[in-house]
Amino acid sequence: MKKTFLSAFLPLFILNCTHKKENIQQTDKENPNLTMSIPLEYLANYPAIKDSSKFIQNLQQAFDLHVHESPVQQKGEKITVFKKVKINGSDQEYYFIEYDWKTGPNSGYPWKNQLLLTQEGKLVKILSAERYEFVSIFPKQNPHLLATTVTGHGNGGHEIYKVTADSLENIYGGNVRTYDAHEDNKIYEPHELQLKIKDYNNDGFNDIAFTGKLVFIQGRTPQGDWYDATTIDGKQVDYSVDHPFQKIPVEYIFLYDKKSGHFKAKEDYAEKYKLFE
Repeated sequence: MKKTFLSAFLPLFILNCTHKKENIQQTDKENPNLTMSIPLEYLANYPAIKDSSKFIQNLQQAFDLHVHESPVQQKGEKITVFKKVKINGSDQEYYFIEYDWKTGPNSGYPWKNQLLLTQEGKLVKILSAERYEFVSIFPKQNPHLLATTVTGHGNGGHEIYKVTADSLENIYGGNVRTYDAHEDNKIYEPHELQLKIKDYNNDGFNDIAFTGKLVFIQGRTPQGDWYDATTIDGKQVDYSVDHPFQKIPVEYIFLYDKKSGHFKAKEDYAEKYKLFE
């Protein structure tokens, strides 16, 4: 009797173990970042960091951070932020860490990482933002994480994150540059367009907009040719940041789509401003 029971039980036991293993593999596949973690001992002293060099070393090793190694970098590197935060989409607390190594090649700018970790020390997301901010878009809800991404040449844009199933989801669908300090033929004023939060379509949900001025530091003919100088009343006029050709107010509006939970462009701004690209 016992032998019969064991014979019937073993296949069920094996099947159950196999099923659990498949579920674990599937979860890891869906959230690959959650397979990477830092030893909890380095988070246990929160909000203090007893050994910053060891803390940084463990961050680099645990999350495979690609850092430009040099004596200058090692001398200036530091943890600039280590705090607990809540982000829209979840009531859980997360560790938010910013590691700044100050210098490196232009291709690696802005030479800093922001990391979001679970309470268990598992990685949710690595960002490389010039600037970040926790912004309250919807009343009585946890803030969203706003990240300003910028290249070494001074071109960039924005990302807006919420938490979705232990991952960070970018809910801003912008296809237009919102940061421009690259002095080619135009820049923005200010370089990072200002974020404005307002219910533009009066549907009861706040929308967002990026506003500022498009500053032309070169002239442009009706045919689309750029030029640096012109002659006005017999005098040569050179165009520059301090003496621009033209300034145009811009406002890129992104309406909140309740169904998708994303902010979508009110109109095709790439098409609208194509004469200035």
